[in-house]
Amino acid sequence: MKDLELEKILQQWAEDLVSRYTWLTIRFEYSEKEGVYLVSYYPEWKIERDTDFVRESAAFEDRMNDLYDEFSAPLFCYEEKLFKLSPNAAVIRCGKPEPTVYREVRKKRRPQLVEEPMEV
Repeated sequence: MKDLELEKILQQWAEDLVSRYTWLTIRFEYSEKEGVYLVSYYPEWKIERDTDFVRESAAFEDRMNDLYDEFSAPLFCYEEKLFKLSPNAAVIRCGKPEPTVYREVRKKRRPQLVEEPMEV
């Protein structure tokens, strides 16, 4: 069940982080299927280079795991590597702290060759 208090905590925490790490984007949403909030950080290549961010985000994740049981604590990952978020997930980035709709870019499909019967 969706926990609005936890959602508010995640929103405020994400806004605080992106105000200090201006390169950071955080997307999150509640997953009915998983029954928890899913949180994803972007871009991974910058995260790997910022040990302060890694320490700070890991400490927050640990606090969430201490406050909530293993079945209700938010799940965290980089660039949706462990789960996929919907296009309706909240997007928090520097200069745009309000939740916005994320639009996925669809890849163009390659045309498939169709074999046609030969006339005899």
